[in-house]
Amino acid sequence: MKQRVIIIGHSFTTRLDLIRSVAEIGCEVFVVAIGNYNTSNPAKPLDCYSKYVDQVFFFNRKYGKEGLVQLLLEKCADQDKKPIIIPTSDFTALAIDNEEVKKHFLVPFINNEQNSIAYWMNKANQKRMAIKVGLNVAGACVVSRNEGAFVVPQEVKYPCFTKPLSSIGGGKRCLRRCKNEAELREVLGFAEKNDIKEILVEDYLDINEEYAVLGFSDANEVVIPGVIKFVKGCQSHKGVAMVGEVLPLDGFKELIDKFACFIRSIGFVGLFDIDFFKCRGEFLFGELNVRMGASGTAIYKMGVNLPAMFVKSMLGDGTDGFKKEITSSAMYVNERMCMGDWLAGMLSTMDYHRILNSVDIRFIEDEDDVRPQKEYVKTIWRNYFNCKRIAKRLIYVFK
Repeated sequence: MKQRVIIIGHSFTTRLDLIRSVAEIGCEVFVVAIGNYNTSNPAKPLDCYSKYVDQVFFFNRKYGKEGLVQLLLEKCADQDKKPIIIPTSDFTALAIDNEEVKKHFLVPFINNEQNSIAYWMNKANQKRMAIKVGLNVAGACVVSRNEGAFVVPQEVKYPCFTKPLSSIGGGKRCLRRCKNEAELREVLGFAEKNDIKEILVEDYLDINEEYAVLGFSDANEVVIPGVIKFVKGCQSHKGVAMVGEVLPLDGFKELIDKFACFIRSIGFVGLFDIDFFKCRGEFLFGELNVRMGASGTAIYKMGVNLPAMFVKSMLGDGTDGFKKEITSSAMYVNERMCMGDWLAGMLSTMDYHRILNSVDIRFIEDEDDVRPQKEYVKTIWRNYFNCKRIAKRLIYVFK
């Protein structure tokens, strides 16, 4: 009997990576696609065209964590063998940190404590642990609401950079560089309207380079196989890398040891990614995400199967025999982000093709699983002939 693995989340590219990763070790794959699915016959996401997908379920996020838990219990549970759930977003990671879910499924966890995932999603808690294990962090303070209104502390330095204290409910609208108190209060006004109670305000730093590491932990062994360097960001999806480079650990060993210490210190079991950056020759901790990041495909296509390690670990089989370190470098592209910028008129056709043809790794294209790529090409042309998008491209061409 195959081990059932349930992949839940919003981004089809991240889900596609996980689908292929766990299928490699012979798992049965269920997908729960989360989005604004309001019809009885929703459009099928690209990852669900993968030949490795056994069943697909669609979930509208408006039904909240409780609705997702209900779907999992009703549609995905197995009386004979506990399925394994792999989340790909903060919302899904938080939703499955639930005692009823843990009775019927094997899930990522932190010290097996209820609500521990939410605690470690808090960026202030992450910063304190980062400092404790010897990592450098940007100076910051927490701005909180007092009787409905935010109170700006005297110690805030300008320019500053704002972030929601928790990734849940804050959204990217709270990510902003503020030159003065007036701009800071604009962000706080948005937060008040959206019932966000706390905002992290960091000292603004001129970042030279952005990086991430992806890894797996069983609470004792922490596997971080390589480093992702962001080369080109996506303009139509702020904060997401379009092009990046996978690097071996040479030159990062001391930093990686501190990241591993961080993960062991909180007792995390599962897949994770850590964002960090370089400023004035110094590496600084950014944030921890207790789920697989979008650039996981690059690690998988370099021969390191982190999701399979997680599955084997949850089954008590161990991870001996898996490749655990990357020894060469490669360039990658997230085609979805590339397509987004091209269709929005932010990337010329020449640059679009140049990027796709200059990299070693593509996230969607795969010679052993070709259908998602075919559907991706169809999507490009469907969107291209959308009148509004044509108008945007004409503006780009003639400006």
